Amino acid sequence: MPHSSPSGNLLKLCRSLAVLLLVAIISAGSPADAQTRRKNTKTTTTRKTATKQKTATRTLESVRKDKSTTEKKISETATRLNTNTKELQRQINRLNSLNGDIEANRSKVRDLRSHIDSLGTAISTTADSIKILEDDLEAMRLAYAKALRELQPHAASTGELSFIFSAKSFSEAYSRIRYLRRFSAWRERRAENIRRGIDRIAAQRARLTSLRHSQDLAYRKAEETQTTLSRQQAESEKMVTSLRKEDSALRAMLKEQKRKSAALDRELDRLIAAEQARIAREEAERARREREKEKNKAKGSSGTKASDTGRSAKDVASANAPTRTAASTSASALTGSFEANKGRLLFPVAGSYKIVRRFGRQPHPTLRHVETENSGIDIEVSPGTQARSIFAGKVSAIFRQDGFNSIVMIRHGRYISIYANLSAVTVKQGDSVKAGQNIGTVFSDPDDSNRTTLHFEIRNERQKLNPSQWVR
Repeated sequence: MPHSSPSGNLLKLCRSLAVLLLVAIISAGSPADAQTRRKNTKTTTTRKTATKQKTATRTLESVRKDKSTTEKKISETATRLNTNTKELQRQINRLNSLNGDIEANRSKVRDLRSHIDSLGTAISTTADSIKILEDDLEAMRLAYAKALRELQPHAASTGELSFIFSAKSFSEAYSRIRYLRRFSAWRERRAENIRRGIDRIAAQRARLTSLRHSQDLAYRKAEETQTTLSRQQAESEKMVTSLRKEDSALRAMLKEQKRKSAALDRELDRLIAAEQARIAREEAERARREREKEKNKAKGSSGTKASDTGRSAKDVASANAPTRTAASTSASALTGSFEANKGRLLFPVAGSYKIVRRFGRQPHPTLRHVETENSGIDIEVSPGTQARSIFAGKVSAIFRQDGFNSIVMIRHGRYISIYANLSAVTVKQGDSVKAGQNIGTVFSDPDDSNRTTLHFEIRNERQKLNPSQWVR
């Protein structure tokens, strides 16, 4: 076995001592270093946590700020949309009003042209009449002159007295006197006819002058109206072009209008159906009471002695007889009277007005290939205008509906007149009203320059009728 050298052993011993010393040093320094490391770790963690908290705090504040900004933008957008919608509605209303003016002026131009044609016919007839009168007058003058010339050789040359006394006999003188009298009377008649002819010609000439003056005025009025009409049509086309740029907004508005109109139709149908059911129940009850009274009456008359109760029942039946048929008879009479006055019923407003939306299906004023449906007519009037009943009847319902304000229904037998968009109502349900009686004030829209429009309908129960064919 080999032996180690002393120097090698000493080297190993030194290495071992160095290792032990290093371990001791490390062991002695561990608590402080550990604490430092823990402190450093804690500080780093705290800093990271603070950073995270700070980041979290900034994110929450940012979210809240973004939310507030978004809500503000939404509110502003909603306000702008509402403002734009109202402005679009105002423009549509102005366009409808303008189209109403255009239709009125078209009708005026047609009437003026018809009047001009009739004046032309009258002028031609008057001119022909003057020519005939002048020919007649000339014939009378010629006949008168001829008669005077025929008298000239006899009486005119010597005078009437000489003509008489130059007779050879008394009978001849008397005949000449009679001749002169007849001739004088004839001459006066002819002269009077000539004067009348002259007067007639003068009157016809004055009439001709007046007709030509009226025709000139009608021509000028027609030209002015046509100029106004052309300007209105150009303005209408300009508005239509501008509004067509808002296609989506207009379609949304139209959809909302259709919804409101459909809701009104449903409510009217519901009220009419409920009223029909009530009337049917009342009629059935009246019929039942009638049968019961007839039955009691038959029982009373079959006995040998009528009791006081029987007499009382008979008296009650007799007293109630007119009342039993009053409702149905009155309704039938009112229906017949209403129908008989078709085309002559009062207009639902007094004073000036224009129809801005007509009954039935009409092309939309701006949207191409789109039609609108109107259950009645829309009438534009001056602010403060009162709606009035078109015929005698009974107020069957008063209610409010979105987009139409207050609504009054008046029953005229089977027929019903409907007055919508009232701001104030002066009648109440169950009231009997007369033709022409005011029933309420038409609503004026403060958001649209106080534009005042009445929506008016006529129905035969639930069947919609064209009001323009019924009122005058």
